[in-house]
Order: sequence, then C-alpha cells, then structure tokens
Amino acid sequence: MALTVTEASAAQSSAATRSTTGARATCSFYTWKVLIHDDHAQINCSLSDTSGDSHSVYVDWWQDGFGHVHLRNSKGNGSTISVVDARQNGDGSFEDLYFRVCRDVQLEPDNCSSTYHWNIP
Repeated sequence: MALTVTEASAAQSSAATRSTTGARATCSFYTWKVLIHDDHAQINCSLSDTSGDSHSVYVDWWQDGFGHVHLRNSKGNGSTISVVDARQNGDGSFEDLYFRVCRDVQLEPDNCSSTYHWNIP
C-alpha cells in the first residue's frame, strides 16, 4: 500500500487491518517533515484482544533501519485500546513501514498475523 501525499511535507496512509487467533489491529501511519533533514513518523492503531484469555496482545511495528517496537494491550477480556508510537529520524526520510499483530503465548512462540507493508515515497 502506498501513502498518499496530503501536502508537500506530509503523507498519510489508509488504514490496514491484520488479525490472528486472539488479536486484531487496525493501523494507519502518518509521516511529516519539520526540517529538510528531520523526518517524523507516527503509527496509530486500534488493538483488540479478541479472545479474552490470559494472553496479552501487541502490535509489532518496524521500519528498515530501525528496530521493532511492541505496542501492548494487557487489559484482556475482549478489550480494545488505542496505541500510538512516534519516532524521529534526524538524518533524512523514513524507510518503508511494516506491522503485524501478535498474541503473547508464554513459554511458546507468539502467534502473529501476516506482515503488512506500507511503501513510503
């Protein structure tokens, strides 16, 4: 999915949804420039625990050249919360963005959705 340009220095994505057993997330992404070499990015997600079991759920998001960030919902019981994360890159524009939703399974590998990929122009 490509971002749409809303003004000369900003881009907004359309919302995308990913789900797996016990978890669902709908996320969108916004990026903007403050200075020529100072790019900002923010991801906004609605994160749902769809099974209400003892396992928390999280959005796992990352960009090329940046580490993974987990945005967690530990409320359980079928709850939905809004989670937001932002970062700044003082060296230039951001690379493509990726996210998936996961259910944290203790003592076993987490189960995660497929990865969603946004192209950033």
